[in-house]
Amino acid sequence: MSTVTTETMAQIKTFVQDKVHQTTDAAGLSATETRKKAQVTLKQAQATSSAVANSSMDQLQSLLDQLNRSRVVNDVKLLGQAPNLLVSGLTGGGLDDRKMLLEQLITLLASIPVTSNISRTLSNALITIIWGDLPHPPVSFMGPEHRFRRADGSDNNIQIPKLGAANQPYSRNVQRTQPQPVNLPDPGTVYDLLLARDSFEPHPSGISSLLFNFANIIIHDIFSTTRKPGAHSSYNEHSSYLDLQVLYGANQEEQRRVRTGTMGLLKPDAIGDWRLVMMPPSTTALAIMFCRSHNYIAKRLYEVNEGHRFDDLEGEPLDEELFGIARLVNCGLFLHIILRDYIPVILNTNDSEWYVDPLEVISNVPGVGKVERGIGNSVAAEFSVLYRWHAAVSQMDEKWMNDFLSSRFPGRKPEEVSPKEFVEAAAEIKSEFADTDPGEWNLHDWERDAQGKFSDAVLAQVVKDAVSDVAAAFRARGHPSWFRPIEILGQITARKDWALCTMNEFRHFLGLKTYSSFREWNPDPKVYEAAEMLYGDIDNLELYPGLMAEEAKPSIPGSGLCPGYTISRGILSDAAALTRGDRFYTNDFSTSNLTSRGYEHSTAPQPGSHGLMGKLIMSTLPGQFTYNSVYALYPFRIPSKTIQMLKEKRVLEHYDTSYPAPARRWHAIESYSASRNLLADSAFFVTLPSVSYDESLMSSALQTISGWQGVVGEFYSVNTDTLMKARSIPFAPSGGQRIVDLLDIVNTVSAQFTSTLFGLPTPGTHGLHLGMSPQELFLMLAKPLAFAMYGSFDFQGHQTWQLEEQSETCKRRLKNLIWARLHTIDGILSPVFSLVQNISNVLGGPGNIAAGEMAKQFYHALLASGKTNDQLVRDCLNMMISLTATHSLVMMQIFKWFLLEENAEELSAMYTLAQKTDPDSMDAMRRRLMEAYRVSSITPAQPKFALQSVVLPDADGAKVQVQVGDGVFISPSALYRDPLLSDDPERYSASSDVPVRLGLGDAPSQAILEVALPAMARQFFKHAGLRMAPTGPPPVVNDAGPNPNEKLPYFVGNRGTEHPLPMETSMHLIYEAQ
Repeated sequence: MSTVTTETMAQIKTFVQDKVHQTTDAAGLSATETRKKAQVTLKQAQATSSAVANSSMDQLQSLLDQLNRSRVVNDVKLLGQAPNLLVSGLTGGGLDDRKMLLEQLITLLASIPVTSNISRTLSNALITIIWGDLPHPPVSFMGPEHRFRRADGSDNNIQIPKLGAANQPYSRNVQRTQPQPVNLPDPGTVYDLLLARDSFEPHPSGISSLLFNFANIIIHDIFSTTRKPGAHSSYNEHSSYLDLQVLYGANQEEQRRVRTGTMGLLKPDAIGDWRLVMMPPSTTALAIMFCRSHNYIAKRLYEVNEGHRFDDLEGEPLDEELFGIARLVNCGLFLHIILRDYIPVILNTNDSEWYVDPLEVISNVPGVGKVERGIGNSVAAEFSVLYRWHAAVSQMDEKWMNDFLSSRFPGRKPEEVSPKEFVEAAAEIKSEFADTDPGEWNLHDWERDAQGKFSDAVLAQVVKDAVSDVAAAFRARGHPSWFRPIEILGQITARKDWALCTMNEFRHFLGLKTYSSFREWNPDPKVYEAAEMLYGDIDNLELYPGLMAEEAKPSIPGSGLCPGYTISRGILSDAAALTRGDRFYTNDFSTSNLTSRGYEHSTAPQPGSHGLMGKLIMSTLPGQFTYNSVYALYPFRIPSKTIQMLKEKRVLEHYDTSYPAPARRWHAIESYSASRNLLADSAFFVTLPSVSYDESLMSSALQTISGWQGVVGEFYSVNTDTLMKARSIPFAPSGGQRIVDLLDIVNTVSAQFTSTLFGLPTPGTHGLHLGMSPQELFLMLAKPLAFAMYGSFDFQGHQTWQLEEQSETCKRRLKNLIWARLHTIDGILSPVFSLVQNISNVLGGPGNIAAGEMAKQFYHALLASGKTNDQLVRDCLNMMISLTATHSLVMMQIFKWFLLEENAEELSAMYTLAQKTDPDSMDAMRRRLMEAYRVSSITPAQPKFALQSVVLPDADGAKVQVQVGDGVFISPSALYRDPLLSDDPERYSASSDVPVRLGLGDAPSQAILEVALPAMARQFFKHAGLRMAPTGPPPVVNDAGPNPNEKLPYFVGNRGTEHPLPMETSMHLIYEAQ
């Protein structure tokens, strides 16, 4: 066996991985996480770039070698390529600076005559390289005045501060040279013949009206033509950036009115643009959701307090800091919804992970070099016309508009209302809102509660109806009747005030073929004959009707919006200008400005879709949509089209396609007795997702291990001590202080114990990767536990998909391992595993596959029960899930409490106890640990769901009426800190005997934890000088709960991700080494 060849080893690894454990790829933990896929793609791209750079560097090295040898280059072609080789070799990305190519070049230049041609050539190339490393002028500045968006949008381009700011004139893109006919057709006649809707035609791609209401937000965000008396309509009262001025206001005064002035918050359900009052309800609802999103983000930022950046701020400075960052994050979310939800539907690519991303750095483009970004933007008047998408208004929104304007012009028809009268009516509406408190605006007669918020159910109903409502097709003769005065006003402005180019001139500007006839422009005889009668020559066709009545594109891959051909091309150009030109979306869109948590929130897609619209909907309307509802995850297409797409992708079974039901009723239980009764009640209540198992059998199997409590305690004690010594490092250059990651030690030891008890294979030392490392195993078990704890809180829909997906992936792999272990114990696979272990003893280290004595005793007891292997696999898996990751959740809370400054006396008592190992001292330590967890626990119990209607007695004699299907929330305060438990339940008592429920509360795990936790904790408490490292514990944020008074805590990981358990994070402690 000692002469195993490389080929044989490869065959062995393949055999074992295929036959014994088919899901060993650790990437399975997160294979469906879009961001990690993107990281893989980026690494591949970097590898490709590096390969190209390596080729250039090889050639450059050859050139330098020849010059160093003889100062003569034999390869004339190579000499001619010298400047390009230098540039590509030293700037192409992935430069290995350890090879000293730049230093070799400098040394060479210093040794050859400065007047030689090769010296001048190489010197010029060197200057080109070092000059090109940095942007000129700088693109980002550190000053506090440049960090945040200005209220009016100014300072986006720091060199030209007014570029794209509010109250600046529109730009003009196209030079008009076509002579304008003296007698242009009457705008009303143009509307009647080319634009007026003659019938409703549903959108060919099945786009929902919600997309066009979202388009309303975009369009009104960047276009607000001045209509003030005496003012010229060439001025734009909004900025030329996607900065949500419809929410935040377009000047300092508008922004002041929408803000609370404290903690960076906006007034509840307030919006900054009165024009949205004249929009359908779903447009307004979307704006309100972005208001809620801002406040959600601001609160999150403060709770996380990344890098302690808010510690020294209070009052106005804190308000400004939180508001500025929250706006950057909220606008980033808005942008990525546009890029990853909105544009993919427009392009008919929303079934793909690919999306148009105009934000990235693009350099070394042949003939172009670097493609500029972050240089500012100014929206053009031509695009104000292009974005008038009134033809797509749905029947539901058309009815709303008919009712709204009919109430403003009672007894009159649209054709009887002049543009002047419409402008006057709009001015009257503005006067009703513009100078009043946005937090009190009456929007669609929705009622506000005492806090000023609208009902979640009302807003959700508006969204649901808009998702179900198909938009209209773009086409000539498709504009609803009440748009007549608006369209006439638009034509007059485009013609008279702006003097815009013709349709053909605009197409020429976009690089499109100009039309040679009206029939080519629109082959419908009713349309082209009318246009020809109005304009005579195709070159006279005005831009406004030319865009609005052009033939629409078909619905095909790459074309989902299906507007006119010219609009379709113009949209993409303008989208690139709006996004790539914005400094805050390019050069300054960074974790430095948004924080890691903010950056993650604004860019990471909602699991279950490729976009972020579901995140906006579910985080601002908690509990109104199931986590896998197509209405929330794919809201820009009507459900029937989404279902068809999901069927084609063969993933339909993962989604809820039903019309969303009203939100589940939740009840928060406040008494200890009620909560204990609920947890024990399986007749009236059920736990979802279920992680139950045969606790009696597992407890009995545990008892068969000789002296199991001593064995368990010794295991945890020895392994914790060993790991602390191995993984702690000196905290200072001198002295005995050391620093260690508490969570790393706890997670590793708990996983080691689980691996030992359940006989899981461990990784070998020479690459035979059959098992999991402790770190892998911990994550494998933490993710199912996280789902078990929080997965059924349906007011947490934005979190649930990922929890469930990761849980199922991990459980599949673990089931395979447990199944294989059971069969090695019962003899079925013993010969195979004997062979594999013999091989592994050579390649991977002895014993990394074989079950130890503890596991053998445990499994023999299980097999003797007569249960099927499938039942035993489930029992083992659920016990592993309940046990392993609970260690870190409990230990983190315990140590956070003991290491608080006000608890120094109790910490000293623990130090004294930890110097002893007698049973009484260990029991005293156990009681103190449990008591510290009782007073500091923040994690609720698993929720319960009613199988029958029942009345629950609660605190102070209250009765809780629970109906079938209702959810019951059991808070940690009810479970641990009810006044009935003691005279002062919030106070720590070292002699307390109040029972403490750990994790999911299952008996075997509870029994092991009550032995394990003191054994582990003692190894930390026995050291003098124990204290928290300056970084502090992992941040905790609070998400929506069943009511405003109850919240769900999440632990923030090192990359800004949130978890129900402390995962992918650390908690460093400092201590004096013994």
